[in-house]
Amino acid sequence: MVWVRNSVLLLLVVLCSGFGWVTYDQARTLVYHPKFERKPATIMPELVDLQVQEVVITNAQGMRLFGYFAKSNNGAYVLLQHGYKASRSDLLEEAKVLQDAGFGVLISSVRAHDKNDGDQISFGVQEMQDLQSWYDFLLGQGAQAGKIGILGNSMGASMAIEYASRNPDVAAVVSVSSFSSLQDTISVSVQYFTGLPSFPFAPAIVWWAEWILGMDVAQVNATKAAAKLCQTPILVMQGGADVVVSVSSGKGIYDAACGDKEFWFEDDVGHVKFDRQRPIEFAQRVTGFFRQHLL
Repeated sequence: MVWVRNSVLLLLVVLCSGFGWVTYDQARTLVYHPKFERKPATIMPELVDLQVQEVVITNAQGMRLFGYFAKSNNGAYVLLQHGYKASRSDLLEEAKVLQDAGFGVLISSVRAHDKNDGDQISFGVQEMQDLQSWYDFLLGQGAQAGKIGILGNSMGASMAIEYASRNPDVAAVVSVSSFSSLQDTISVSVQYFTGLPSFPFAPAIVWWAEWILGMDVAQVNATKAAAKLCQTPILVMQGGADVVVSVSSGKGIYDAACGDKEFWFEDDVGHVKFDRQRPIEFAQRVTGFFRQHLL
C-alpha cells in the first residue's frame, strides 16, 4: 500500500535526520569550549603551598594564554600540561611535588581552556603552537635547552609526547593516562563524554568533528610520536581502572617508544589518578625520573 510505504519512508527520514542532528550536536560540544562553559578553578596554588606567580603570554596567533610559573632551585624545569577541558588547577599537587624537589615549574594551559582565548579544541593539532610558545617562555626565563622536561595528563600527555617528538631539546617526558591515538580510544572516550553507546554513534560523531575542525583524527597519534623519541626518555603511566581512554593506550605508547623508557601500570588506578591513589610512589618515581634525565 502506498500510504504504508510513504509512512515508512517518512519515518526513516525523521530517524536519519534526528541521528544526524544528535551526532552533530555532540561533536560540536566535544570540540567547542567557550569561556562561559568553563568551570572556574576550585583550588588555588596557595592552598597546596605552591609558590608560583601567574603569567600571561601570547601565542603565535595572538591568543592570550595563562600559566603558573616559579624559578628553579636546581637548574632544571618541568612544564606541566593539563588535559581535555581541564585547567591549571588540576596540576597543582604535581607541581608542588616537583617544586619541593628543587625543580622550576611552569603549569601551562592551551587555547579554549582555563582563562585563555579561543573556543575550539583540536586535540593537540593547533595546540602545538601553544606548547611552543610556553617552551619559548621558559627559555626567556633562563631555562636551558636539555634541562627542560614535560609532564602531561590525558590529552596533555598526548600533546607532551607529540611536542617532544618535534623538539629534541626536551630532555624527558612523563605521560599520565595518555590516549595512544584518537582512533584507538574513540569508542571509550565518546561513550564517557557523551553518554551514548559507541555504536552507532561514535563513527558519526567523529565524522562531524573532523568536518568542523577540518582535520583528520589520524593526525593525533601519541604512539607514532613516541616512536620518534629515540633520544628522549619517557615514563608512561596507565591505570587499569581508566574509563576515559582505552586501558591499552599506555602499553601501546610504551612499546612504540624506541629510547630509554619506563612503564608504570596499576590495575586499580583511575584516569590521571596516580598522584591521588599512589601519592608517595608517584612523587618518588616522577622526581627520580626527572632528576636522572634533567640534572
